[in-house]
Amino acid sequence: MTKAAPLALAALLAAPACSRSDSGPRVPANRYVITIHYELGMHCSAFDLSYCCVLPPYNSVLAQVVETSPDAATLPRLLTGPDLEKSGLVLYYEHDRNTHSEGNKLLYWNVPADVNRNGSLSDPFDSFVNEEFRHLYTYAEAPFHAKPAGASRKLRIGVDLPIRLDSGITGKPVSGGLMDWSGSGALVYTVSNDGVSEVPIPLGMRDYFEALALPLTPFFDGEVPFLRAITEELIRPYQSARVTLGRFSDKDGNGLPTRDEIDPERQRDGRPATFMGTNPIDVPACDRCHASTRANGDEFHLWRKEYDFWTTKLHNTSPYFARTKAAAVSMLEIHDKRHGTDFLSRYDPDDPTGSTITRLGRTPVRCQDCHGDNVLGVLDASPPREIEKAVPSLSAAIHRLHLEKAPQPDRFGRPANCQTCHPAHTQSGNLDRLPTDEMGEFKGGAHGDVREYWGGCFLGRDVHSNPGKSKSLRTRPHLNAVGKWMQENVFSEGKGLYCTHCHNLGSRLLYKWDELDDAIAQTGMPVMTGPTLRNQEMGAILGAFRSMEESRYATYTAEDFFDPKVTPGKNRVADVWTDPTNPGYAEIDDGDDFWLSAGEPHCADCHVPPFVEGLGGTYRPIDSERKYSLMRFSKGHHGISCQSCHQSTHGLFPVAEDGPDPTSLAQARQFHPDGTAGPVTCVACHAVDAEGVPVNLPDALLAPYPDSEYPTRYEKAVAYAHAARIAAERAAPAKAADDEREE
Repeated sequence: MTKAAPLALAALLAAPACSRSDSGPRVPANRYVITIHYELGMHCSAFDLSYCCVLPPYNSVLAQVVETSPDAATLPRLLTGPDLEKSGLVLYYEHDRNTHSEGNKLLYWNVPADVNRNGSLSDPFDSFVNEEFRHLYTYAEAPFHAKPAGASRKLRIGVDLPIRLDSGITGKPVSGGLMDWSGSGALVYTVSNDGVSEVPIPLGMRDYFEALALPLTPFFDGEVPFLRAITEELIRPYQSARVTLGRFSDKDGNGLPTRDEIDPERQRDGRPATFMGTNPIDVPACDRCHASTRANGDEFHLWRKEYDFWTTKLHNTSPYFARTKAAAVSMLEIHDKRHGTDFLSRYDPDDPTGSTITRLGRTPVRCQDCHGDNVLGVLDASPPREIEKAVPSLSAAIHRLHLEKAPQPDRFGRPANCQTCHPAHTQSGNLDRLPTDEMGEFKGGAHGDVREYWGGCFLGRDVHSNPGKSKSLRTRPHLNAVGKWMQENVFSEGKGLYCTHCHNLGSRLLYKWDELDDAIAQTGMPVMTGPTLRNQEMGAILGAFRSMEESRYATYTAEDFFDPKVTPGKNRVADVWTDPTNPGYAEIDDGDDFWLSAGEPHCADCHVPPFVEGLGGTYRPIDSERKYSLMRFSKGHHGISCQSCHQSTHGLFPVAEDGPDPTSLAQARQFHPDGTAGPVTCVACHAVDAEGVPVNLPDALLAPYPDSEYPTRYEKAVAYAHAARIAAERAAPAKAADDEREE
């Protein structure tokens, strides 16, 4: 099976086309297909960043373009940036009903900060949006790309390159702009945790169309009259991006495209070549615990005074907005008391005048000033000198604390609080399925199942938690031993997976064991039982786990590794946050490797090849050599990314037809003549026969896939598509440049 994949592309497709249908092949409905996705499962950000900020707004629109087969004799073609430029074409992106952010939907640019540390807040770029990214830089000789040889002129994000209103760090507006071709890959630079060594931070994939770092909010235009009037019911987490292929006529000569300056290319039936895609953004529900006695108890009181100020001193302030302010004060007060900080030293809770921006008496608290954070590329955590003990990474600190203090276990022992910070808002605005009430208590209590609270990041949305997925899927799941264990012990309960079934200790240990030189064959350096545990039976996997990390997990069960629970006296969920950092990361990164990097789960945790990611090392430090890369950096099928056909992690097709995310459902259906919500099928781009298999795909290439595992020609074709990767994407990074030249 694995020997067929590396053959040259021309040789694979040289066989004459043939139709297996008496009525002739089916031809794609569209001349052009534009696949659209995002880089993370669900972005989360506050809409008010005036007191403190854990995560700033940062969404991206990512796309690929295919010119489809007009007939059985013509192959589809994946278009590149040079292809579009040669044809005079561009990709124009926008967000439906979401054209701006700052003002009535976001408080970010209007929040002051002393970005250049000169003691003044009057400089033109003294805004918190510039403060958040001031540690990043690029080079003037090649902005937002790899440093050319001899380059020396650094441009600091936020200082030398101030971030424009309602735009991202690369200058792209939140809506209404042209997408860039990434080429060798967009990136910025930061320094490692020695404070000196330069480290590139990849912002996206190579050879991709992208609009990066957009300050998107979950609020529609016209629904929020002013910021203090925001209510929780107005949150719309599944925002819709729209991308059009067309020609840009700069009518006003300002170089800035508008919708009426884009003349769309046309599909075969005359429709404009426009596609939509989900771009999710939600607001953490911090107020459910921190604007109540749930987090504050009888010890902390300032949150009440903050809430009272906004509801009594400033008219027309919604209770929800007041709770968000109160929650911020609560978090800062608790942090001051527990960790000796002085965030509220200038805060006067009894000040009757206040400000419509902040009452802190200081600029906002930037958590990354002390905590390493991979999300923002803060690899060098430099806490104040008086703090002697090591400061944990931001993601580890937050997750460990909340798992210890407020796990809110359901009847199975799974922590319901995941969906408070990674919230469960729905597109309808109905709050019934939020798992915690306004006092921060799990609504299901000791007898509830958190998986019944659909919404937000994952539940009731992604294929792994979609109970109706079998209506759209046309293939088997192709599971390894871990996947089969999940199917027998978790899916058997009827509700699918939860967050902790992927984000767990088992996933981390599988990754640590890998020493691969081929992602599909799973071959590599011999390490005890082999270069990977992923192709072993469960007994061998568990035995290897128990021998790792100096046998610290010697007594753990399969459940402890793959379905961890919170029970009295034992918190197996928190183990993933105390497991040592993956080798190589501690030397460069105080942010550890738990988030946006190597420590994240992989498709290869549960699925057999070829349904696995590519080999890592191309996007260091986010992935490592001889390990699996992340899905968001992986490609298959001759350069089509995994996410182009499957959507992004946490919103993978098929999304639930009656779930909380109608936007992803609509996106999936635009590719399928029968309106199904499954992954993008061959007919979207290829002329196919009656079985849905491309007519120019010879049966000889399907022969290596046995009937026992792939009982239909369509399933064999799907397996072949996953295996037929271009050499540069499946080879070790050291060989990638040579492979590209050979092709």
